[in-house]
Amino acid sequence: MKRIPLSFLLAASLGLSSPMVDAAVAERSNEGKLTPVLQQAVAMTEVVPGSVVPDQQAKIASRLMGYIRNLNVQVGQTVKEGQLLFSIDPTDITGQIRQAQSGVAQARAAMVDAKADYERFSTLYKQQSVTRQQFEKMKLQYEVAQQNLSAAEAGLEQAKGQMRYAEVKAPFDGVVVQKLAVAGDLAAPGNPVLILENRQLMSVQVEVSSDLYRLLSLGDQATVTIEGHDKPLQATISNLVGSANPITRTHTVKLSLTSSPAGVNSGAFARVAFQRGERSTLLVPASAVVVRGGITGVFVVGEDQIARFRMVRTGLVQGDKVEIQAGVVAGERVLSESRQTVLNGDRIVGGQ
Repeated sequence: MKRIPLSFLLAASLGLSSPMVDAAVAERSNEGKLTPVLQQAVAMTEVVPGSVVPDQQAKIASRLMGYIRNLNVQVGQTVKEGQLLFSIDPTDITGQIRQAQSGVAQARAAMVDAKADYERFSTLYKQQSVTRQQFEKMKLQYEVAQQNLSAAEAGLEQAKGQMRYAEVKAPFDGVVVQKLAVAGDLAAPGNPVLILENRQLMSVQVEVSSDLYRLLSLGDQATVTIEGHDKPLQATISNLVGSANPITRTHTVKLSLTSSPAGVNSGAFARVAFQRGERSTLLVPASAVVVRGGITGVFVVGEDQIARFRMVRTGLVQGDKVEIQAGVVAGERVLSESRQTVLNGDRIVGGQ
């Protein structure tokens, strides 16, 4: 019994080239567009993992000591600039205002009395009925009363001004990302109650090696891919930290996104591709790469217009082209718009 070579059986099952197929003139024809394999220079890149960070983040705290009221915003809620976030029980402030008002009333009464004494002694002094020393004393008391009234009125304005801080409002448009207290808790100056982020101003932060850091400059462009978003984004290096981390020996680099797509949240995983020069490689249209029988390849068309499937090793995607690392040579023609019906050995009818 005559044995059939295993390679022939495999080629026949996949529709690949074999000596028998190549020797025969193909009877099948298919239309298709031919594109030459090009040797081109492409950018060398280094991809570094990072995360999305907000450019504007505020820890919202109260300037007053008091119990928190009306803390109705929720984590994830979008708020507008000037919107009420929470308020502080104003009982203490109200008491301070009443106390200051009482002080103003007393100072005003004392000033009225001192003014009357001053005017009376001024008349007596002109009539030479009192000494100059007595007149100067009444004048000084009147000036002191005026100053005391001014101080009391300033204290009242300050107490009223504290009432403004009883209502804490959003300093900018943003999203509540964290609540650190609930209604009824005691607020104290310096203790954050909420954390607010501006989702319109986002950056990407990465840690890079010293070798890569030496090649970077402020204003350089990089390509950012954010997890959950297929479309790459352009970013500009906005911050380079010269001091290295003593443990990892890496440098912090911050990049500003040209545009922040909807749904990008702080903390999201990102990959940043930095350019490190250029290299020469072979490129073919992405549409030319097909998978037949689990094998990745392209249809190479010779001068005889016969399509021959050839296995290739692909590399990076460069826009609408794919890098070919092995399997073809520059100048060969590949079928760039092939149908799934194209088989090895088909005659290709079509223009360049």
